[in-house]
Amino acid sequence: MTDKGKQADTSETVATNDNQSAFSAVMPVIADLLEVGTRAFALGNWEEAIENFGELSSITEQTFGSESQRYADCLVMYGRALLQHAIEQNALLAQKALAEAATGNSAKDEDQDVTPSKANINFEGEPDFREVEGFDQKAADSGMEEGSSSKGKQVDTGTAVVGNEEDVEEEEEQDDFAAAWDILDLARVIQEKESDSKTRLKYAETLMLLGDVSMESENFAQAVNDFSDALNVKLQYLDDDNRELAELYYKVALAHEYNNDTAKALDLMKDVQRILGNRLKNLEISDKPEDKEDVTSLKEVLEDVAAKVEEWKSPPKPVDLSAMTSEESAVAERAKLMFKQAMESGNIKDISNLVKPNKKRTEAEQADANGKPGATDVDSKRAKGNGGE
Repeated sequence: MTDKGKQADTSETVATNDNQSAFSAVMPVIADLLEVGTRAFALGNWEEAIENFGELSSITEQTFGSESQRYADCLVMYGRALLQHAIEQNALLAQKALAEAATGNSAKDEDQDVTPSKANINFEGEPDFREVEGFDQKAADSGMEEGSSSKGKQVDTGTAVVGNEEDVEEEEEQDDFAAAWDILDLARVIQEKESDSKTRLKYAETLMLLGDVSMESENFAQAVNDFSDALNVKLQYLDDDNRELAELYYKVALAHEYNNDTAKALDLMKDVQRILGNRLKNLEISDKPEDKEDVTSLKEVLEDVAAKVEEWKSPPKPVDLSAMTSEESAVAERAKLMFKQAMESGNIKDISNLVKPNKKRTEAEQADANGKPGATDVDSKRAKGNGGE
């Protein structure tokens, strides 16, 4: 009996050692994929970033489990790369379509496989609320602590859109916008189950990215919901002079503006100006040299916000066609003809139907509207996450 006990102890020790050995072997692989993917993202090499973050999430899911926060962090990095790649590809398609319109070349040439896509919304010239532009190194660092992404998920979510051949069974292949939505929504489901402040703020960032996907795919009503949910979370943890709050108020306002609710957008811009004003006052009385340097940039942001308010207050001026030169008129006519032909041929690829509210979220919101009038959106989602996902 004693011998049996000793034998069991020995086998358990061997199993533990094997697990530790496997864990030690996989961690350098995770670190390498994270480093390469982060560098690729910073350089704008979206396809390389997608590949590395995809493989990273697959390994992380296998190592730490599909409910781990490490896995969720990597899904966010993966989804962010998919979103950036989709934005770039949409912009290239739009530029190509406009170039064809300007030169008179038809997108319907048999030698070309050109399917003009909806141009992504041009957000250039928008106020820069973040202290640092571009890829957030903090996100990469947190990914190193807890993170990973998902090639396995790339296989699962990377297919589902459009085949036009009538003789062949249609196979839909998802574009990057839809894939980004699915990946980020999966991260959201994992993150919303935790209640600590660090994870809740990450959850808010994921909601912001979901809102960005909806904005780019022109699903503005959904963008309002996601940005508002993110704002409700961040209001619980951030001070009233935090630029992240100003950014989120602005994103909600922008979504309302594109959703044809200018009055609501202008009302939210008052909160943007209030928060930035509070931030400016605190910077001006600070003794820190770096705060003094930020005063100038913050004043510029406030000027940009004020300009945007005036822009939204003023109705758009109609284009005076009579003031166009003959050359400009010819280009405009060619553009109109090209887009008319594309619409009639069915070659315009409308991706807005691909990125739509998560079915489970929609059901939860409907149940909330019917039976729980006092519950908030975030609370209903949190209850859903704890109850059955």
